[in-house]
Amino acid sequence: MNTDKMNSSNVYEMFEEVKELGIQIKNKLMETPSAPTQEPIDVSAVTELTEQLEIVIEEVRQPVKHEYRHILEIGSSKVFLSMVVMVITIFGLAFAIGNQRETISQYKNNGLKYRYIKMQGQANEENLYRLDRQFAYRDSVVIIRKQVEKYEELVREQAERIKRARRATEEAEKLQQDAETLIRNSK
Repeated sequence: MNTDKMNSSNVYEMFEEVKELGIQIKNKLMETPSAPTQEPIDVSAVTELTEQLEIVIEEVRQPVKHEYRHILEIGSSKVFLSMVVMVITIFGLAFAIGNQRETISQYKNNGLKYRYIKMQGQANEENLYRLDRQFAYRDSVVIIRKQVEKYEELVREQAERIKRARRATEEAEKLQQDAETLIRNSK
């Protein structure tokens, strides 16, 4: 009785068989006199039915497995329409992202071009045209970026040196004024 779904009519039939066997056993016990020399009653049929009943009870106690299957048919207009809309949306978003990346790259390049022209200190038509041609090659952009970063670092260092020199000059002037005031006060 190894079936996925238990048929209730089968269970009912088994109970009926057990009931009939019980009645037959009861009738045999009633017919035979209760004497000490009585033959043993054959209960093999009852034990066999009991075993089958226990198997059925175990199968009934096991949880029922439910399988759900979702089928998407391309022939369905709703599914087909939603698939087409999703594909169009994906392509549209991919185009927008690509366009945005290109714009961001152009802004970065323009910023680097501005810093390079500032480093050169001059801008004429020929220099701008040459600079645009150099930005067509990735190796040239890397070289230009390194040159600009090195120049900006040198400018920062020079500005700090000028600041320190100015501070030192201001401190020296202040000390000179303090010394002059002390000299005047001591006279």
